[in-house]
Parts: sequence; structure tokens; C-alpha cells
Amino acid sequence: MMDDYPSPSSAPMNPISPPCQTSNQDEDRISVLPDHILLAILNRVDLPIVIQASTLSKRWAHLPHSLTQLLIDVSHFLPRDKNKRENCTVDQIMTTYTGVVRRLLLSSSPDNRAIERLQLSFYLADPYLHSIGHAVGNVMERGSTKSLQFTIWADTHHPSYEHCVLLGQRFMSFFQACPSAFRWLTGLILQNLTSGDTDISKILNTCTKLEFLSLTYCDSVIDPVTGDDVVLTIDVPRSALVALEITTCGYAGVDLIQAPKLQRLVCANWIGVNPPLRFGNVPRLHSITLRHAALHWQRPFLLSHCLSNTTSLSIMYLNFADQMIWIEPEDPKHLSPIFSHLRDVYLYNIFYECDLNWTMFVLEAAPSLSNFYLKLSRHPCERSRCEDSAMKVNVPWDQASPDFKHQWLSLLEIVGFVVDEKLTKYIRLVIELAMGLKRIRLLDQEPCARCNAMNNGQPPSPTRRRFPAEEEKNVIRQQLVDGLSSPVEISIG
Repeated sequence: MMDDYPSPSSAPMNPISPPCQTSNQDEDRISVLPDHILLAILNRVDLPIVIQASTLSKRWAHLPHSLTQLLIDVSHFLPRDKNKRENCTVDQIMTTYTGVVRRLLLSSSPDNRAIERLQLSFYLADPYLHSIGHAVGNVMERGSTKSLQFTIWADTHHPSYEHCVLLGQRFMSFFQACPSAFRWLTGLILQNLTSGDTDISKILNTCTKLEFLSLTYCDSVIDPVTGDDVVLTIDVPRSALVALEITTCGYAGVDLIQAPKLQRLVCANWIGVNPPLRFGNVPRLHSITLRHAALHWQRPFLLSHCLSNTTSLSIMYLNFADQMIWIEPEDPKHLSPIFSHLRDVYLYNIFYECDLNWTMFVLEAAPSLSNFYLKLSRHPCERSRCEDSAMKVNVPWDQASPDFKHQWLSLLEIVGFVVDEKLTKYIRLVIELAMGLKRIRLLDQEPCARCNAMNNGQPPSPTRRRFPAEEEKNVIRQQLVDGLSSPVEISIG
């Protein structure tokens, strides 16, 4: 039953009335439009609406086979009725899905159209994969497709390790059986796959047009000798890979030996010891995102050790998920070659009790930094904590260079600002050190439903830390710049 299988996205919305369901006069007015205008309309709506329009109007019947952009999402084939959806199987859904894919991709059109952009989202279920792959391959042979993306879902909720191994084998069989499709692939999103230790590199080296790869809940087969998790090794000197996302995966680490075109990297929720990444040849990497709630076996690490061999970074986003700060402050001189081009830094979800002066080592190591974003987190609900979470400890820092001044910082933004002596001192310190600071934005923390529920929906006590009331804002602005000769503009709220 469908309860046993994942729902890739929300159930399809009730389709809006297509043009053919309007009045006869309106239909006649629309029907006289040339095909290229009607196709421009259909290219902007979901597939169920396209199919409904083509079914109900002879004038529109041929148009789906002339579309140059197709998004065929398996969620469109889930029954709208909740009871029917609960009694629906993956086989039933994939039978319908595969039939639609074949009709749309294999049917000839009057102008022998080429599909410029094709996105398919489907379950990793046999015996449908080869049929889908061969239909896609047939389209790819026309040679005019610019973008081809697969989003592939597990065929069951919360698959066991053994089932993830089966899914990994099933995917590789699909990959090997449909070379024409994968040769043109530009984007690939995978979930719940346990693959062989060289499979990911094999995919990247074979899919020479692949620019985007996303792995979620994936890992490699456990080392049969040691029983340990395996490091994901990416050694793809000829790969076109531009963006890589690795989220909640079971790898012991990620070793990027060669990825010469890689520009954007996201790594979140790793389980191995720190640091989670090692870099070799990644000369174009300019944006890195690390999101993680630290676990008790993971010690804080030096960014200079993790990011060595990266010298083109312009954006760095670190999210600590309200838990322990998992980086260790260090001498800015060790990071200066790495941060020499850094323009935007985001340090998000720093637990509120933590001192902030440690963030100065980032500011000092990045002479070209223009925008500095901090987000403080006060969550009594402990939304990110689990039984394996590391203990939250303060991060001391007293090694700032006595003559340090920053010349290029333009914006300081703090989300989660409250009336607090610690924050006042920190902001004044930044104003004093940043000679070109133009703007400070101080914003309230976004509401949290779980925290509000713990407080029975009542507003916080007036004695608790809080965002300033309107009548206090001018006083706070004056306190922040008192005695400092700075023209900085301060906005609160």
C-alpha cells in the first residue's frame, strides 16, 4: 500500500481549469492562437494540466508532443483522494508513469521537435527503469537536449541497509543498461543508495555532461575486512561537475582528489570524525556550505586543515544547528591564503550562550570580506539535539592582533538580536575594527512553533532576553555608536 512507500512531494494540486474548459467564446478565442503561443502557455504549467487540456480539446491534443520543456514528476501520478492514495502501490504508480513517459518521449510530432529541457522524477523500481532509460535515450540521440535531470526515489520508506544495497545495485544496472540516457545527463539527485566504493566516481567519469550531483542518505558498502564506513573518493579530472551536495550520508568522509570544474559544495550532517572533507585539485571552488549538529565523537577542527588547497572561495556558509561550535579558532595567518577572495560569510545558528569574539578570527583572515552575517539561536526546545549530540561549550578567543583594522567590511547583519550587554559589546567591537562599515542590520529571531508550545503559546516574560520595543530602538542605536566616530547606519527590525 502507498503508506509503505515514500511520497516524493505533496500530492498533486487540483488542476486549474485549462483553456478548453472555459466558455465556447473564450475557447474559440484561444484556439485561433498559433501553436508556438499555446506551447509557451503549456510550458509554464504542471504536466497534469497539460494532459487534461490535451484530452478535453481536439485543438490542444497534439501539443504535449510538441513541448520543448518537460517535467514528469512521479508525484503527479499519486491519487488525489487520500484513501485511494493509501491503497495505491508503487507498481501501479510506476506503470502509469512509465506509460506517460513513453507516450510523451517516443511519439512523433509534426515538427519532429527536440526537447531542450527534460526533468524526470521517479521511483527506483523494476521492471520500469530500462523502459524509461531507453525512451530518454531515444530523445537524447536527436542531440538537441541542453538539460536532462533525474530525481530518483527509494521505493520504500526508511529502507534497511540491505535494501539500500539492493537499490545501489539496481541503480548501477540501470546506469549500465542505458548509456545513451546517462551520457547526456546534466543533473542527478539520488537518495537511500548504498553503492560500491568506486561507483560514484564511475558515474561522474561516464556522465561527461553531469554538472549537478546530490546525494542524500547515501553511503558505500561497509568495508568487509574492518567493518568501517568508507571514505567517498571523488577523482574525476575530466568531469563537468559544477555543484555537489552531500546530505546526511554515511560516508566516513569525503576526499575530493580532483574535481577541476567544481564551483559549489554543500556538505551537511556527516557521521565521520572531523574534518569531514579533504581537498585536492578544486581550483574553481568558490562557494562552500557546511551544516551540522556536532556529535560527541567529533572534535572541533581547524578550517585551514579542512580547506587547504582551496584559494578561490568567495562565499562560506557555516551552520552550527544550535549545537557545539565544530570549528576551532586559529591564527588568521594560516587562513589568509584560503580566505583572500572571501566576500560573504554566514555563521548561522550559533547557540546564544556562546561568546562571539571568536568570530573575529574569520574577519581578520578575510581582508576582502564585504558582508558578515551572524544568526544566533535560542531554542529551549533543543530542536537539533539528539542522544549523540556533543556538549555545548563556550569558544574562547583572545588572540586578536592589537593593530588589526578591516578596510572593506560593508555590512554586519545579526539575526536573533536581543537587548544584551554581550551583543552590545560585540557590535561596538566590529564598528571599531571595520573602518568602512556602512550598515548594521539587527533582526529578531524567527518564531519557533515548538518553543511556543513549550511556553503554552504565551509571550515571553518581560524579564527574559527579548528584541527591543520600538521606543527603545533609538536609545540602542546611540549606545552602539557612543564615543565612536562612525557614520554607520543601524536598522533594527
